[in-house]
Amino acid sequence: MFTSEQVRQAFGTAQAKATAKAKEYEAEARKILEALGDRAQAELKVLLSQAKVETRGRIADLGAELEKLGRKVQELARTATPKETASETQSAAAGPNGAQPPIN
Repeated sequence: MFTSEQVRQAFGTAQAKATAKAKEYEAEARKILEALGDRAQAELKVLLSQAKVETRGRIADLGAELEKLGRKVQELARTATPKETASETQSAAAGPNGAQPPIN
């Protein structure tokens, strides 16, 4: 059978081999994570630049829509002004409750 010394040597050898393999795996994993980290940073930069471009485009679109809305409001104000002036004249002639003042 095996002596305790042989068992210790076999155990020591197995432990050394396992440690060496673990270090190899660790080094390989670090290389992979570093590569993934570089890819992730590059992807993040691309996404951020796309977001900036899209945001600028959306702001420009929003500005154009606001300008159109402003024109429509101005047009409505122009067309509503003569009608309001006539109704304001009538309401000014009427009393505070809308009744016509007595004619003497």
